[in-house]
Amino acid sequence: METFKIILLTVAVCVQVTPQESTGGPPIQIPKPNISKNSTHEVLYSTETVTLHCKVSIRASELQYDWYKDSVHLETDHQFSISVTNGGSYECKAKNGSSESEKSDSYTITLQDLPEPQVQSDWTEAFPGEKVSLQCVIPGSETWTYMWFKGSETISSDETSIKDNTLTLSVKSNDGGPYMCQAKLKDRTVETAKSKAHSLTVYGSEPTVVLKQDPSYLEIYTGEQVKLTCSIEQNTSKWEYKWQKDSVEVNSQTYTISNATLDRNGEYTCTISRRGMTFAKSTKLNIREPPRPELSIDSQWKSFYPNEKVILKCSMNSNEWGYEWFRNGAQLSGDKEISFPGNTLSIRSAKASHSGQYSCRGKHRKRTPVTTGQTEALQLHVHDNTPKPHIRKYQWFDFFYTGENIQLGCNMTGDGWKYDWYKDSKPLTSHPNHTINSASLSDTGAYHCKAKRGDFPVDSESLQVRVEARPPAVLSLETELSDIMSGNILTLRCNVSDGKQWSYAWFENEKQLNGSSDMYKVTATEETIKSEFKCKGIRTERPLYSALSEGFTANNIILKRKILLAISGCVICCIVFLIIGCLVLRLTRKPEKKETVQDDLFFSMADSKNQTASPLEEYMDNSPTEMEECEEKEELLTDRVSDVNVDVVIKDEDSPAAEPNGLTSFKGL
Repeated sequence: METFKIILLTVAVCVQVTPQESTGGPPIQIPKPNISKNSTHEVLYSTETVTLHCKVSIRASELQYDWYKDSVHLETDHQFSISVTNGGSYECKAKNGSSESEKSDSYTITLQDLPEPQVQSDWTEAFPGEKVSLQCVIPGSETWTYMWFKGSETISSDETSIKDNTLTLSVKSNDGGPYMCQAKLKDRTVETAKSKAHSLTVYGSEPTVVLKQDPSYLEIYTGEQVKLTCSIEQNTSKWEYKWQKDSVEVNSQTYTISNATLDRNGEYTCTISRRGMTFAKSTKLNIREPPRPELSIDSQWKSFYPNEKVILKCSMNSNEWGYEWFRNGAQLSGDKEISFPGNTLSIRSAKASHSGQYSCRGKHRKRTPVTTGQTEALQLHVHDNTPKPHIRKYQWFDFFYTGENIQLGCNMTGDGWKYDWYKDSKPLTSHPNHTINSASLSDTGAYHCKAKRGDFPVDSESLQVRVEARPPAVLSLETELSDIMSGNILTLRCNVSDGKQWSYAWFENEKQLNGSSDMYKVTATEETIKSEFKCKGIRTERPLYSALSEGFTANNIILKRKILLAISGCVICCIVFLIIGCLVLRLTRKPEKKETVQDDLFFSMADSKNQTASPLEEYMDNSPTEMEECEEKEELLTDRVSDVNVDVVIKDEDSPAAEPNGLTSFKGL
């Protein structure tokens, strides 16, 4: 590029030198030219044409002019002026023949791009009846004239108000749409392009006021923060907001109550206004105290013993609440002994240090700052020690007699106790008192009770109960059997031999008779000898009565005697018949004849004597033997009958005396 410039300069010099040399005239001194332009505007735009003049201070009609742009020679017709449409640094020089001036100072032409107009407005939306202003803004100080367009249609000043660069609309429902503007310079061929569209939304009706409450609960609790917000449902702006309750006004879109109180209850009104239009809407705020919980104890008693379990309950009619617990005004925290499951406070193993005044309050799970007031305090008392239940006998005797009622009692200090009774570790009843009706010997043993409430049991000391048999009453017959058989008086005796003074009660066939003596007499009739008699001792001090004697019936003894007499008679008859039989047998028996065989006719007298006896001698020798045999049989039979008779009598008379409470042997029978 530089080489090209050098070549052009060399050519220009040769051209200038050649005429001068040909004419041979004297050289002309040409002064340095100045460049000027025909426009007085400071800002030139790219769409305009600018004429530059190369002025020399002398008059020379034959001068020629060379023009340069950015030091590059321009191909021109060497005229005094040129028209340029591009910005740059321009120079010129004048020449005549071999004379030429030096280059002028550079003259810079700046052509700016056309500015872009912009529609400015604070309003992008409007409601019918409002006034909206749009401005067409172009940077710079030029005097522009403006044209307005809605879509592709030109807006005339007859339809709207156009003043300078401002378009003012009295909004109608059909005025919504894109708005553009265009500007041009007076007396110049400068005209901008259309601006970007500014969209205006026109709503078909009045604005819809929306009131919101945060939090949106139907009821706001005292102490809670609440915000009331006023807004427009449509996407609008530039509204002025005012909240009012009674005589209090707040110029804000949001009305905030940091700490709700009951006097803030009531109706709140929001008023919105813009460009002379006003709308209002009201809402009601409901503020109330939080519900107060109820504190209760999960037992019928408020006094506890060490190691007993304690449960307090804080109740509200909602599961949206948590609970905080206090003892003597200080808030409690959980530890190994105290826990807070659900709405309860649980003391696993009570101690005296847990005594105090307990209260609780509710704390909302979601609405964090909301707490209720504390409940009334509940006094809880825990004893230092656990006493044993008091066990007692209502009749404090060393021992009890059979048939007596024994009543045992168990008592534990405090309320809510249940009692279980045990005998020798075996369970009996569940009642504060244990009653033994008509005690028996098997009721003797060690008794104790267990007091229990909830899961907390306490055992009493053992109490020894001893039951002894009542002294026996012995009934005996004082009347001879012969007197009974002859119908005389039947006399009975009752005796309790324990060394105490006794009166006696008599019974005939289970019916009590009159009389309290130890002797009872009754006529021995056919009816009375068949009756059963019993007796027992009675007294005014313990024991009040003895055991009942065994029954006595006279007819049983008479019947036994008759049987014995019949047996004895039969035995005697047998003995008599046996004796008679033996005598007859002895008298009527004949001697046996023994046949002898003579082995030899000749035998000696000595041998004969030694071998056999005479029949009479033999009979006489055998007779005592048969008599002895008969006598032995008689004695044996007699002894057998005697043994039977004695045995029957002994069994009949002695058997009652063998029983402790039975009858003694009846004398004289």
